[in-house]
Amino acid sequence: MGWLIVLGIIAVPVIEITVWFKIADILGFWWTVLASMISFFGGISLLRHQGLAALMNARSRLDLGEVPVQAAFDGLCLAAAGFLLVLPGFVSDVFALALLLAPVRQTLRGWISGHITVLTPTQSGPTIIEGDYKVVENEDPPPPPRLG
Repeated sequence: MGWLIVLGIIAVPVIEITVWFKIADILGFWWTVLASMISFFGGISLLRHQGLAALMNARSRLDLGEVPVQAAFDGLCLAAAGFLLVLPGFVSDVFALALLLAPVRQTLRGWISGHITVLTPTQSGPTIIEGDYKVVENEDPPPPPRLG
């Protein structure tokens, strides 16, 4: 499993750089730099707008006495999208923009909730074990038993 993570850490930047240079061949270097900057600033602006909307949704759920699970999940997805938008490259931007879309987040939340099990404790509070004890002062240990 560890080698798969290392492979991913190496593959992601290679893919991002390759795609960036392919787009630079098509559009030209400066247009690609401009597209990268537009992607960065446009994504950050969109993230701020949707992040504020998710925060207000969570607050209204709390005011109604509900647990804002959906709003918390949306906030987590928006934070991941923000991280992906800050990374340079177009492949990560595609995934970030997908996470910014509410239907994609809803589908992802449904898929995750179908593959996760929530365990609830059967007893509330800490486990208490009752018993007696005796304080033993520093006494000499008894001699070992004799064999034979």
